[in-house]
Amino acid sequence: MDQDTVYAVVDIETTGTSVQDGDRIIQIGCVFVQHNQIINHFTTDVNPLREIPAAISRLTGISNQRVRHAPLFDDVAGTLYSLLTDTVFVAHNVNFDLPFVNAELARVGYPELDIEALDTVSLSQILLPTAASFRLRDLSGLFNIEHDSPHSADSDASATAELFIFLFRRLRALPLVTLHQMIALNASLPRQTATLFRVALALNTQQPRKLPDYLYVKNGLALRRAEPAVPTPLTAPTKYPKTKKQKQKLMPQNLEWRPEQAKMMNYIYNNYAHADQHPVKQMVVEAPTGIGKSLGYTLPMAYLGQTGRPVVISTATTLLQEQLMEQTLPLLRQIVPFPINATIVKGSRHYLDLQRFAGTLALNESSKQTQLLKLRLLVWLTMTTTGDLDELHLATYRAPYFQEIVHEGTVTEDNPFYDDDFLRRRDQQLSQAQFVIVNHAYLSEHAADLGHQLDRPYLVIDEAQHLPDSTLRQRRRRVKFAKIINELHHIQRDISREMGPSLLTLFAADQETQATLTHLLHSSERVEKALVTVVNQLFLNFLAAKRGNAQNTTIEELVSADDLAHNGQQLHTALTQIKNGDTQLLVQLGVIRQRFDQEHERFVASQRYLFEQLDTRVHLVDELLQRLLGIFQEATEQDASSLFWVTINHVGDRGSLELASGLLATQGFLRQQIYAAFQPVLLTGATLFSSGRSQYVLDQFDLDREDTVTHRMRSSFDYATQAQLLLADSGPNLTRVAPADYVTYLTTALTQLAGAVHKQTLILFNSLNVIEQVYDQLIHQPEFARREILAQGISGSRERMTKRFVTGHDSILLGAASFWEGIDLPADQLELLIVTRLPFDSPDRVFVKANYARLEAAGKNPFYNAALPAATLRLRQGVGRLIRTPQDRGAVVILDQRLVERQYGKSILRALPKDLTPVTGDVGELTQALVKFFEKDSPDSVDPA
Repeated sequence: MDQDTVYAVVDIETTGTSVQDGDRIIQIGCVFVQHNQIINHFTTDVNPLREIPAAISRLTGISNQRVRHAPLFDDVAGTLYSLLTDTVFVAHNVNFDLPFVNAELARVGYPELDIEALDTVSLSQILLPTAASFRLRDLSGLFNIEHDSPHSADSDASATAELFIFLFRRLRALPLVTLHQMIALNASLPRQTATLFRVALALNTQQPRKLPDYLYVKNGLALRRAEPAVPTPLTAPTKYPKTKKQKQKLMPQNLEWRPEQAKMMNYIYNNYAHADQHPVKQMVVEAPTGIGKSLGYTLPMAYLGQTGRPVVISTATTLLQEQLMEQTLPLLRQIVPFPINATIVKGSRHYLDLQRFAGTLALNESSKQTQLLKLRLLVWLTMTTTGDLDELHLATYRAPYFQEIVHEGTVTEDNPFYDDDFLRRRDQQLSQAQFVIVNHAYLSEHAADLGHQLDRPYLVIDEAQHLPDSTLRQRRRRVKFAKIINELHHIQRDISREMGPSLLTLFAADQETQATLTHLLHSSERVEKALVTVVNQLFLNFLAAKRGNAQNTTIEELVSADDLAHNGQQLHTALTQIKNGDTQLLVQLGVIRQRFDQEHERFVASQRYLFEQLDTRVHLVDELLQRLLGIFQEATEQDASSLFWVTINHVGDRGSLELASGLLATQGFLRQQIYAAFQPVLLTGATLFSSGRSQYVLDQFDLDREDTVTHRMRSSFDYATQAQLLLADSGPNLTRVAPADYVTYLTTALTQLAGAVHKQTLILFNSLNVIEQVYDQLIHQPEFARREILAQGISGSRERMTKRFVTGHDSILLGAASFWEGIDLPADQLELLIVTRLPFDSPDRVFVKANYARLEAAGKNPFYNAALPAATLRLRQGVGRLIRTPQDRGAVVILDQRLVERQYGKSILRALPKDLTPVTGDVGELTQALVKFFEKDSPDSVDPA
């Protein structure tokens, strides 16, 4: 490859994935690129001499009739071979296209192409590290590349060629230092993809480019300059626009006037303004989807914050933090006549530690995943000013490599990247911001710090329905014994590994340090032995009688504080050994650290890495052991708000045993540990109330009725015309029906309902196990032979399933817990919602069981004070998936006759939108009503007038 190379960008459509199994090419597209210009095209249909599967025809638009008179591959092979010879083969997933083309060439008697090849998927992952998806269709949309016919070889090849030209230019724009590092990693990428880095380096060396002003090089890394943190200038406060006329004068003309949003703004402003004239109350505002909730609270808060008091906004997820920053705040800046300064704040482990990352670059890495991550990070550092790893849109941060490079929360002045540290940048931005956007997990850990640093700022909790659960999750302490023992084994291997480098060989000439390492090794073995004793006793006392289950669900068992404290007394010797052993590990590590620092210069990068790994592992073991000892200590303190439990996997393997503790409820905690650091809190969300009475929500949010004002904004949707609610009034008795019979009933009902209308369908369940069984039956139903069925736990991650569903047509998605809320599916992305069962919490779950016991002890009925309001809220959230805009139209079917038969069903129905009038009947009658509803306003319906 050099500057004059001709790149052949190829895409093929095939009848399947394997030539050996008889699959054949049905279309070839090829675009030739030289000097970053498209110089030629070649495209042809191919007659495969076999039937094209219906699914392939739907995907590609290529029918059996279309290829009937197309040339055979034998007829085009010579032309294709001639065109591709002496080129570099480029494809979006080259390890599919090139082997398939070569196999087809070999089949008809031609030699395989012996040419270099590049993969644009890998190049995109490296050079576009912040892209959310690397599908060709998504990348084409991102860069406005014309791609009218996805899964058509000619269109795909043209789009891939445009993408390749863009990627090569992007590669050439990288600083020389970055290119050198990318080459030095010697990454194992598909085919000769990594060779392109050398081509770019050679061209850039021949034609040197000045480093752009927005980049600088520090300690061998090319970094992006950060915009300096500028405080919001304090000027005379601008008067709040109270009237409709005043608001409309400020708002952009294309922004729809929303009366309920304006009312919400005034409620909030009036509560917090003039605090010297009236008492400010805590607020709960339910703001249904469609009224513009985010602007509804940020606008009044912006006016309130003009005097210099910052506003902390907490939302449920890091994704929602980004949405506020990228969508709501820019709109707010268009409206208010004064500057708005905002920043996102997350926990330290969301950020890259530059020193730790730089230290890993010198290590030879065998893991292809880690090699790819290093390449992506090197390019990303020329783009990011925040160091927030969420910008990379990675599906998981559980890869071991991330534990080596994430920030651990502290940075010292002797750090070579002290001035560039991303956590310091975050804190500098925080101190100057008017809006500070955090997530609930961060808030529950850092509320006191935020309140102190920002001098009791305003606090808005958006998506407030998640706050109690998020807080309880954050306060849980969980110890996985297998994790500690695994880390101890790593420590033992690092010290005395028989094959490969070890710390004992590293200090072979230093008898004193060798003796300390040997002591550390023995300390780790003693701690391991004591841990096994603890595991065995906890298993025998609490879990030995438990039997495995066929549902592959974790076995959980509540443990009283008394029982755990009693076990702690019995385990006194083992726990003391753990405590002393942990102290010895840290002391011995400190001695070794001192000697290592003294001789630091004599060690090469891989040897330094070996010691740093030991250091990291010992400190991790210390953290986990302290957590374990803390749980036993907590049990002796007899705090009524604490909860303890043990878990084991579904087969009862004691090696999987975990011990955990947590808060039983948020009452008292939210008020004392979170709200107290701020001005009176504002809590808001689309679905907060389970009934007209607000006691449940006040209990959940730890609020006093007398000190709290509540508002429920009206929905802007016309449910009477936009939606239909269908309720089954018959079906199996859910308390008695056999699991297999229930699955058969659901399969029959869902086939009848979803099969009658070809609409995007979301089906909500309470159990992943039931989803799996229903999915296994649905995919064999002839009604769904041509429809894509996605199932949680089977079809990939939630994000991947949602993306496929959104871009699908006539698809069916089976989802549980996380699909009841938090996904936005407007217009025809979702038109039919089926709820298989009312979403009551399983009474067997540890937290549910403990909470019910707490309520009973307080003289309260757990069903009416917890189970019913929680299920009502979840059902409201599930139904809320359907209508997302004033133009949406769809139907909800609920296959749980308890809504009709039980008295509490009326209470649940009253919580749903008032103009959502229910229709009841058996599944057959509901199917007829469903067909009639969708026929009513369909494009094919004839106007009788």
